[in-house]
Amino acid sequence: MTIQEETAALNNELKQRRTQSKALKDVILRIMETNKVAALNVSKGRVIQHKVSETPERLNNSSLLKHFRDFFNGDEVRATALIEYLDEHRASSVKHDLKLQMPRADDDVLSHRS
Repeated sequence: MTIQEETAALNNELKQRRTQSKALKDVILRIMETNKVAALNVSKGRVIQHKVSETPERLNNSSLLKHFRDFFNGDEVRATALIEYLDEHRASSVKHDLKLQMPRADDDVLSHRS
């Protein structure tokens, strides 16, 4: 098994565990909210606390357009022009990476015929 295959297998397992963890958290949170419990004592002296945090809205084109339209008092043309300007003048960076591509079965057959 190659490193890439091991990584893919571990990533799949990690995805499954995150899904399972999220489902369990949702159940615990629902129980805590229903029963108005602020904290739970669990094994090994650990405490689960219910905390609420607020995260800012993601900045994507639709949310930017909505806020720019509000800023420009409903002027859709100016809001769209500003988004286009930002898209055109956005800085980008170059990243370098290596990716090993595994040959497909039909590629392998073709390479042996040559």
